[in-house]
Amino acid sequence: MQTIQPVMPEPITFDPVKHPSLCDAVVADLRRAIIDGKLRPGERLLEIDLSEQFHVSRAITRQALQQLSFDGLVEIRPRRGAVVTRMSSATARDVCTVRGLLEGWAARSACQTLSDAALRRMRDIADEMGACLRTGDVYSVVALDIEYHTLICRGDPNGRLFAQWSSLNASHGALMVSRLAYHNYNPVAVTTLHAELCDVLAARDPDEAERAVRFHYMGLRWEGDDEGNEGGE
Repeated sequence: MQTIQPVMPEPITFDPVKHPSLCDAVVADLRRAIIDGKLRPGERLLEIDLSEQFHVSRAITRQALQQLSFDGLVEIRPRRGAVVTRMSSATARDVCTVRGLLEGWAARSACQTLSDAALRRMRDIADEMGACLRTGDVYSVVALDIEYHTLICRGDPNGRLFAQWSSLNASHGALMVSRLAYHNYNPVAVTTLHAELCDVLAARDPDEAERAVRFHYMGLRWEGDDEGNEGGE
């Protein structure tokens, strides 16, 4: 008797996504407005108003606000809706501590794997950050800072470490904005701070690299002084 082989269905294939989803586009615009300071801490974000401005459904807007809430940029409050997060000192300290610990560990590997070209790019970024501070381009300062520190974190092969570190990018960006709004950062000092960190990484010493990155985020607190100076970004 002839055995009839079952006919296997054709595998399902999908066309590449050519445009971000509506939700992603709304998230990106709102994130930029928050980081640029156009939406201030404590400001209400009304679903109906945002939906009308973006020409999207309220469901899309609600999903975008939930994503921003997960990122730490928005708080969803009962009976009040969504408001732009007002980052407390405790939250700021927590964000810097977690990023400093994760990135400090990554720096142990990064100081040995970063190429000379990558270190040159980091020095260029430090200069560009100073230039953007002079013109008040806060969004570019945040983007450049993330690029700079991503090069360090990518130097460690642990993908989970990088995922956890990068999940705090939005919160750290909001923290930088709040600091830039209330402190007159010296562009030369910011450039020097990041250039000096490059010098430590270029020395290829894992212990010194870890210590320098942690100090960069947490300042003298890492040295056991709870009232010490704050680190950089």
